[in-house]
Amino acid sequence: MPHFVRTLPPTVLIIVIGALVGVSFTLTKLVAIAGTPPQLALFWQLLVASLVLFPIMVSFGKRPLLRRRYLLYYLGAGFLGISGPALVGYMVLSYVSTGFYSALVTLSPLFTFGITALVERQMLPRHRLVGILIGLAGISLATYNGFDLSAVAPHWIAVAIAGPLLLAMGNVFRSRIYPSGGDPMTLATGTLVLQLFLIGLPILISGQIASNTMPSPGTIVAITGIGLITAFSYVLTFEVQRRTDGVGFAQVGYFATLFGIA
Repeated sequence: MPHFVRTLPPTVLIIVIGALVGVSFTLTKLVAIAGTPPQLALFWQLLVASLVLFPIMVSFGKRPLLRRRYLLYYLGAGFLGISGPALVGYMVLSYVSTGFYSALVTLSPLFTFGITALVERQMLPRHRLVGILIGLAGISLATYNGFDLSAVAPHWIAVAIAGPLLLAMGNVFRSRIYPSGGDPMTLATGTLVLQLFLIGLPILISGQIASNTMPSPGTIVAITGIGLITAFSYVLTFEVQRRTDGVGFAQVGYFATLFGIA
């Protein structure tokens, strides 16, 4: 992790992550409407991200730790924070607008707050809830009457809500089980590579890549962009998670919404 990144306040990193995630929603929409199967799009996304991060990690003289608790962390953080939400996005963005899906992400801070309170079996400080509700109210006013959902089947809206719910669960998981002394670069790389293996192995064995036609150049560019965003935003995610808890990190959702709608 470059020194200047470590010196930046968490708020700045949260805004940067939100901007990257917001842009990725638009790129995901392009991939979805191109008809790319969600599991294949996720495979290429993870492949690009892994090919970017792994050499960088090696150049810093680091390597992912493969002890059991780290593997469990890679598995949980990867499914809840990357694979699950990405698959939801690839599925629903063929049916709902990028702006609407981005607006739904504002639910992730509230979900994170609720899940954290359940896990810790106590109510978190009231001022944190007030701050989350103020942010949610502000985004709601900004997006009021901005989306036409009359042609969207209710079940796709329900599936779309699973996106911020998984993100919230990922926020809590990463925060509570963050390995002591864990390095953000190695944690991000280990998480991505393990997800690539778990998603890619069934695809390669089943021959889905060979049986599907090559994506269009525009789709390839979009998936490459999503992969690059995944790589860098997830390193920053672990850096922020190292310095704050899941509720604090969840504020990314508000900035992701603003940039996604923009």
